[in-house]
Amino acid sequence: MRIPGFIVIGGGDVGGGYVRQLLRAVAADRLETDRIVVVDRDPACAASRYDDPRVRIEARDWSQWLDAHLDEAGPDDHLVPYHWAPHLLLTWLEGQAARAGARTMRRTGPPPRGLPYEATTTAGDRALSYASWICPPTCIEPALCPHTKGAKDWSLAADLEAPRPADAVDDRIVFRCLHLVYGVGTIPMADILAARDRLRAGMEQGPRVYLVATSSHCHALATVLEVAPGAGGDDRVSTARPGATPPTP
Repeated sequence: MRIPGFIVIGGGDVGGGYVRQLLRAVAADRLETDRIVVVDRDPACAASRYDDPRVRIEARDWSQWLDAHLDEAGPDDHLVPYHWAPHLLLTWLEGQAARAGARTMRRTGPPPRGLPYEATTTAGDRALSYASWICPPTCIEPALCPHTKGAKDWSLAADLEAPRPADAVDDRIVFRCLHLVYGVGTIPMADILAARDRLRAGMEQGPRVYLVATSSHCHALATVLEVAPGAGGDDRVSTARPGATPPTP
């Protein structure tokens, strides 16, 4: 499998672990890649200890770096999100909408779905999970759940993409973060760029309300976003660093 480049959000213990797993996959001939860009405020973060020419540390705030550089990534690259982070791709989408002349506003929600775990984060996102237990960051979400020992017959990403009148939205943008290799979940850049283009195309139809989610089969962050084209301004909501946002189990 060839993925030209990876963008890893966070270079601490978790992000550094993702870098280690990607390099292990390369060493095992399961993966071929040219670069692994790690975004972290600390240039001496855990990921910096890997002496490999493919690994580069970008010492910058996550949202600021994504806003400035994410659309420079190639369509065949992959993003590796930090699983306890704020809803970074939502913030990035808000910036893209603002550049296109739109005004965005986050609503509280979406409404409860009756899942085993649901909570509202400090940023107003809904943390959702089919698990009421703590899952390891490197879980590959196999067909048999390691915790229940039974079949994993659910997909939260698919649920969030399906029509649901109670959500009261015009469209849905779900960034699917699924297992790629050696316990590393990724989102293809092609999907991220397509979501941006879909949001921009929707602006031609007037004000619209979106459910925006980043989701694996088991866990998600979801937000309802209003986009008003031609309104100008920038009402984007700033997000906090890890610790201010309750983690999904």
